[in-house]
Amino acid sequence: MASVNRKKENSSSAPSPAAEKVQVNTRLLFLAAVAGLLFAAIIVRLYQEQILSSEERQERITTQSVKRIRLPGRRGNIHTSDGVLIAGNTGTRQLLFFPEEMRKRKYSETLDHMLNTASFISRAVGRPNPLTRRKISRHLYTQPAMPLTVLEDLTPLEAARAMECANTIEGVELVGADVRNYPQRDFAAQLIGYTGSAPAAASPDRKEFNLYVPDVIGKQGAERAFDYLGENESTVKGLLGEPGYALIRVNNRGHAVNRHIGRDEPRHGNHIFLTLDYRAQKLAQELLGSRRGAFVVLEASTGAVIAAASSPSYDLSRFSPYIPEEYYRQLLADPGKPLLNRAMQGVYPPGSIMKVLVALAMLNNGHNAAELINCPGFAMVGNAKIRCASRYGHGELDLSDAIKNSCNTYMIRGTAKLPMEEIAKVMYAAGVGRPTGIEIEERSGLLPSRAAKARRYRGWEQRWNAFDTALISIGQGMVMVTPLQAANIAAAFANGGVWYKPRLLDRVTDQLGRELMRSRAVAGGRLPGSPKDIELIRRAMFKVVNSPDGSGRRARREGLEICGKTGSAESGPRDNRIVTTWFIACVKYKNKTYASALVYEEGRSGGSDCAPLTGAFFERYLLKKK
Repeated sequence: MASVNRKKENSSSAPSPAAEKVQVNTRLLFLAAVAGLLFAAIIVRLYQEQILSSEERQERITTQSVKRIRLPGRRGNIHTSDGVLIAGNTGTRQLLFFPEEMRKRKYSETLDHMLNTASFISRAVGRPNPLTRRKISRHLYTQPAMPLTVLEDLTPLEAARAMECANTIEGVELVGADVRNYPQRDFAAQLIGYTGSAPAAASPDRKEFNLYVPDVIGKQGAERAFDYLGENESTVKGLLGEPGYALIRVNNRGHAVNRHIGRDEPRHGNHIFLTLDYRAQKLAQELLGSRRGAFVVLEASTGAVIAAASSPSYDLSRFSPYIPEEYYRQLLADPGKPLLNRAMQGVYPPGSIMKVLVALAMLNNGHNAAELINCPGFAMVGNAKIRCASRYGHGELDLSDAIKNSCNTYMIRGTAKLPMEEIAKVMYAAGVGRPTGIEIEERSGLLPSRAAKARRYRGWEQRWNAFDTALISIGQGMVMVTPLQAANIAAAFANGGVWYKPRLLDRVTDQLGRELMRSRAVAGGRLPGSPKDIELIRRAMFKVVNSPDGSGRRARREGLEICGKTGSAESGPRDNRIVTTWFIACVKYKNKTYASALVYEEGRSGGSDCAPLTGAFFERYLLKKK
């Protein structure tokens, strides 16, 4: 019985084949359901990522990009040859707004916030608010990734007041900046020139950058001439530095979202040393005074310009960081034309200083220097009478005395049969009517010629005649020179006939003071004539100054050998004549030779106006007398 019962129990507890099949099916269904759910979850996630979130993801990718910003290099300094700084960079502070950090929910709210912040800070600093809604809107539209400059050239006190107000306002920062500085104010202002921003659209590297900060470039004078010193403008060796760049990330509206991705620092420009001697330039300006004129002094044996004064002048320090519109209008309206560099761009009738070249032309064409010509106080040319400097005449003169006394009659009669072209040939060789080759802006003057007269008068009847030749023989009529050219003429006689190309560049150094380049003397021309004839004329120039009756005797100074030539030329209508007065000179002192030209636009005579000042200059500069 027991065994029978165990069999029954075992048979009752063992699952039937049908039950086992149900269990297996249930497990398979459960596993399939789980796998289906997992697969469905994957499909849903993929749908979310690829379909629902694709636009958002694509917008996030496409609305951010990297922009390359151009960073200009720091400009080099300009010094005199003796090391005085005359153009440099002053570290200053600027207040900037960073638009991406000042944005509000609405565009109009952003404009209001930036304008109100600028007004608040400007009042605290004590300056007018330079911003308007229009200026802010233009900046946000054109350069939203760039900071907006609010206040420039802040003093330490103004900077402290600005930051006291702005230290809790996001997007307002005080940053360092360079401003061009001219510490000597009116010192050689027209010669140094000034700077300004380069036109970005015309820059050759414009396409290399997304956001372009232009260079500060020279606009005039030495600032412009020495931006580059290489043979082409791709070689940066002068004042202009080499640009660097910064990388920033911006969103689809152009606002910066990361300003610190990468940076390549710009390289600074080199320092320029001019040939100007600080003491000589100051002295030339002092002696010239406020009268309209110019004073140029050269080192005759090298062509180095050691002084180039032009009067009236202006305060160059007011041209930085920008030229105030009111001050610029004032300078333009000034009848004295202070912006004109008279030393190199002023063009004047030379008067009797041309007689040294006319005398050389006469000697070249067979004139006997010992020949005596009588001066009764005038010379007749056809029916025209040209008066001499001496109303009652000089009597009989040779060539040397004619130069000493500045006799018009001698020159007119001595050139009566001389072709005009022979006089023009000597003038051209001396540099008249053509650029001297100096590095900054200059004018050519006017060389006498038949074509020049035809252009001026435009009439066939206005042919060259004997009266025209008579006028140029005394430095009037169809001949004009700059003071630089006049100084060159004196230099040529000081050097035995050779004149050197005038130059302003002395040397170039890098930021550490290491010399990179030094300029050298280059011959510019030679007077056509024998050394004997050139020396004869130089000795006559010595008599001009050192003879008791010489026309330039007021230039004489003990301890100096000064040679010179006076000049005066009348121009304008008969009832309102203007007399341009001159004195050119050459001086030898301690194995150095100097040449100079001083001109006054409205004077009395070269002997009374210009000769005394020239003598005073060399006495004070070379002998260091007060």
